[in-house]
Amino acid sequence: MRIGLGVYAKAKPSVLTGKPIPARPLEVLAPEVLNKLGITVLPSRLTQDYNAGRSTQLPSGIVLNTGKRRIARKLSFNGKTVQYERT
Repeated sequence: MRIGLGVYAKAKPSVLTGKPIPARPLEVLAPEVLNKLGITVLPSRLTQDYNAGRSTQLPSGIVLNTGKRRIARKLSFNGKTVQYERT
């Protein structure tokens, strides 16, 4: 199953619809893909605040902190797109 340009993931049938979906969630696959490309991935600023107890608001969507690197690669599946944040 294709999740990006030249990036494929193993697929399994959906329990609800029977259509193919990635075997692992995009939240897990995206950091693995970027690590294979040599890009260090950290949790987003909002995720860090939530984990440290500075915020009670759960972060929504998939946001990854890539440090000072600018990333143009689009990783997505079924309308869920990975967004990148720079520090």
